[in-house]
Amino acid sequence: MTAQTQTNPLRIPGRFKLGLFGYLHEGGNCFTTVPERWPADWPSIVRMAQMADDAGLDFLLPISRWKGVPGSLMHRLHSFETLTHAAALGAITRRIAVLSTVHTPIIHPIVAAKAIVTVDHASGGRSGLNIVCGWNQDDFDMFGIKPLAHADRYGQAMEWFEIWSRLVAGAPEPFDFDGTWFKGLTGLCGLPGSVQQPRPIVISAAFSAEGRDYAVRTSDFLFTFLESFEAGRKDLADLQARAAASGRQEKLEAIAITYVVCRRTRAEATAFHSYYAEQNADEAGLDYYLAGRTKGASMPEFERQALRTRFAGGNGAYPLIGTPQDVADGLIEIQRAGFAGASVTILNFVDDLPLFVDEVLPILDRAGIRGGTDGN
Repeated sequence: MTAQTQTNPLRIPGRFKLGLFGYLHEGGNCFTTVPERWPADWPSIVRMAQMADDAGLDFLLPISRWKGVPGSLMHRLHSFETLTHAAALGAITRRIAVLSTVHTPIIHPIVAAKAIVTVDHASGGRSGLNIVCGWNQDDFDMFGIKPLAHADRYGQAMEWFEIWSRLVAGAPEPFDFDGTWFKGLTGLCGLPGSVQQPRPIVISAAFSAEGRDYAVRTSDFLFTFLESFEAGRKDLADLQARAAASGRQEKLEAIAITYVVCRRTRAEATAFHSYYAEQNADEAGLDYYLAGRTKGASMPEFERQALRTRFAGGNGAYPLIGTPQDVADGLIEIQRAGFAGASVTILNFVDDLPLFVDEVLPILDRAGIRGGTDGN
């Protein structure tokens, strides 16, 4: 099979998609001070990507960060850029989808289109784009970008998507664009178009009503938090109702965000989770980060502490803690709840991924949820 005929694993029907999330910055998705935390040096990222590729995982998805999160440590200051990272990883992997995360107020859609087309050709059609409006004003301050009202962010993002999608499809004939947010663009054109047509995979990680409506209009997948299975089913029903009301024909698939602590015994897994996410949580870093994410929302103390533990353990994702069977059972339940896949965060991707690959994935294969084939 040549690179140009490779199938993007995210396009394989009937397959519960699994991928790694949040690995491109120091500490990964865990607000902890333990020495075992993810270093995010380039050799470790390469090792992780090739391990995931060889294991048959479906995607690699980074968070885009420009500035660190202050706390006891400066989390995430050490980070790499997501578009160039995808080009690099695409060159050293064979089948896994290499995704990028782009902030619409920061990266111009013309630049993003040319970059993603480049990644798509270099990887043989395995690129994808996670489009985000962003929320961290500290990042935007580095670029001198003023905050927009929440609804205006998605107005800007819609114009961004219109420009980007026309260019990645291939635009040999120049066109003009004069919108509210992108004004006076003349003679836009570009070749080649992407290998994937009419465009590469598009993902949205929005959680608000406006954000989900945006995902319905633009995206193949919605990445979403899973608070509980009951809440998750309600979220999926709401998502499909929005899609139907918009006239969308195809189903908008949802991928749950999870973090995994997998050990040989449940006691070991629970103890290790307590060690890094509770006993050694970076409390100052959590204070800073959650102030921006929750915007001062009030909640009962037990909910507040549970939220802090989730963010220390895996950036607020759904926890899967226990033996390989426990973790597999959790992923199977997520699939049965109606999710098309799950992203996985681990404290240290290189150290902890082998047990997941060797013992969790075979259980999922036997359960039949990793069906579909890419021809390899």
